[in-house]
Amino acid sequence: MPARSTNTRKLHLAVAEKILAELESGLLASDDVLPSESALAARYRVARGTVHRALEHIATTHHRLSRRGARWIMHPTTLAQDVTQLRSFGQWAKAIGHRPGGRTVSSVEGRSTEEEAHALGIGLHRPVLRITRLQSLDGAPVMVKRTTFPQWLIPTIARVPPDASSIMEVVEHVHGPQLAHGEHVISAVLPDTEDARLLGVPRSTPLLRIQRTARTFDGRPFEYSDDRYLSTATSLSIVNSARQPTRS
Repeated sequence: MPARSTNTRKLHLAVAEKILAELESGLLASDDVLPSESALAARYRVARGTVHRALEHIATTHHRLSRRGARWIMHPTTLAQDVTQLRSFGQWAKAIGHRPGGRTVSSVEGRSTEEEAHALGIGLHRPVLRITRLQSLDGAPVMVKRTTFPQWLIPTIARVPPDASSIMEVVEHVHGPQLAHGEHVISAVLPDTEDARLLGVPRSTPLLRIQRTARTFDGRPFEYSDDRYLSTATSLSIVNSARQPTRS
């Protein structure tokens, strides 16, 4: 009897591996909805209870599935983003082997607000450029990026083509590498009307918000950005270390 119980546990894990493999290959889910548990049981020639345990294992261990009523829904894999490394969206995307894209939704010159002046370390009502862009990975929209740039960057960024995949590439082409120091504030928000329209999601969809201020190697303000990612598109990786304790 114990041996049979052990074999049953191994069987549902084996079925889970098959399901994961077919999810990755795109053979299993249709519009992100899995076949019924009964259909999966017939597919893998096991009991429905074994399939149910396999699906629950995937949901709790790999976070690739969730229940919606009687059906199972597949979630795309998230791409880890290490915020301890200071780089642009395009640089991050290329570093993990994906194709970044983007288009400018709006570009407006104005005067800095109190929030922008504080974040950038500039005077109140100084000239700034506010840009809203829709960023994509491999052609799929994943993030709405709202960035405020200080006066010294306005001439360069104002000439960036609306369909440029990366503003940073243009800036580095003109001025060389710039980012030297950044501070991040991470939170979860619901999309506003523009976020929902651009990303094509309901207003109830949670977004991962990263607010960043960045400075150059010579201490000049570079940007103040408010990036809103689809939570299914990226996860954040933060590496910490402790000082070696000293003995008295």
